Order: sequence, then structure tokens, then C-alpha cells
Amino acid sequence: MIARGLRGSGPGSINPLLLIGLLLLLYGWVTGGLVAPIQRAAQDPIAFVGFVIAILLGITVHEFMHAYTATRLGDDTARLLGRLSLNPMAHLDPFGTLLIVLAGFGYGKPVPFNESRLRSALGVSAVALAGPFANLVLAFVCAIPLRFGNADLLDGAYGVVLQEIVFYNCILAIFNLIPIPPLDGSKVLFAFLNPRTVWQVRPVLEQYGLVILLGAMLLPIFGGSTLADIVFGNLLNPLFRLLTGL
Repeated sequence: MIARGLRGSGPGSINPLLLIGLLLLLYGWVTGGLVAPIQRAAQDPIAFVGFVIAILLGITVHEFMHAYTATRLGDDTARLLGRLSLNPMAHLDPFGTLLIVLAGFGYGKPVPFNESRLRSALGVSAVALAGPFANLVLAFVCAIPLRFGNADLLDGAYGVVLQEIVFYNCILAIFNLIPIPPLDGSKVLFAFLNPRTVWQVRPVLEQYGLVILLGAMLLPIFGGSTLADIVFGNLLNPLFRLLTGL
């Protein structure tokens, strides 16, 4: 559904929604709202390597668990399309990856599944929540050496990489739970709304969701704060401290 919303009107055409999204990213960068991880590469190469590892691991595990959960619940669409894989190239979304590189948050290629083939009534929510939950588990596991002080190997490089993995997997988990398409939180929200409401609002949100999301994340529309300020400021740092003790 999101792919249809981002498609241009003809061969070689520029999609207006994608253009708006890129302009919002440019606005965030010009106003200083974005601190791209790639900008820190020269000053802190170890942290940048940790960032790359964190994103590849995080997106791969996240999307794999979507595919695995859907398969276990009776729908093998993702498996047939090659998404039941731990190969990162099967899961990287071009715009979602660009968003991660430029802004430090983003998403992988959505895993397709057939809702009608899922055996459980809560199957859609289970599939949607599997990805963020996998990121939290990965963050928890990598936080154990940091919490218990065993991360001083390799002159501290090991600890820096672990911190990046924990930090960015917390971001992926929190960010993907925002209830705006194409993020996982929207599928959880739709599962708890009545069918008539879903039928009315889902097509619109799935078509314009990415632009709405970027606008909310980059524009100060919540009493002078962006959605990023609210979500990450109130959830990310406390969660990171809880896991690592840092």
C-alpha cells in the first residue's frame, strides 16, 4: 500500500510525496534539526562503524521477525518472497535507509503478509509488534556487558560499538511503534479500531503517512516541540539508561 502511495504518475515522473519528504529532510538539516550519524564519521570512526553495525543488525532482525511471526501464524507470503532471511540486503528500504543515514531514525522494507491467512485474531498485531520487540531484545542482550562493566576490550572500541547497537535498536523499537504508516504502530492501531473507521482512514494514512510522519518529526508543531523531541526525549534516554546503567 505504501509503495502505491509513493509511486509517480508515469515513467520518469517525480513523485510529489517523495519530493515533499526530501524537502522536509532538507529543512531539518538546514535548521539543525538533524544530526546525521555520517557527519560524525571523521571525528569518531569507531562510533560510525558501530552505527553501521547497529543499523544492519537492527533492520535485519526487525524485518526477519516480522516474516518469521507471519510464517508461524500461517501466512507464508514473506517466506515465498525471500523475506524469511538474515541477509540485510533483503530488508533495506531505499528511502528508509536514507532517512536513517540523514536523520538517525528510519525503517526497513515493509514485510508483506496476508491478514486473512493469519490463524490468530490478533495476528496482525503480533506480526507488527514482533519487529520492535526483536529490537528491544537485541538492545537488552548487547547492554548486558555494558551494565556489568565487561566492555573495556579493544581499548574501549568494543564498548562503543555495543553502546551504538543498544542506542539505535532502542530508536528503531520506539520509532516503529509510532502509529503512523508505514510504521508498525499503525498496524497495531488499525487492529483495535472498528472496521468502518479503518476502511475510511487507512487508505488516506497509508498514502500520505510518510509525509505526515516526517512533518511531525521535523516541524515544531506540538507546542514548539517536534514529535521527535517528545518521543525520543521522553522515552529514548530513560530506556537507554535503564538498559545500560550509563
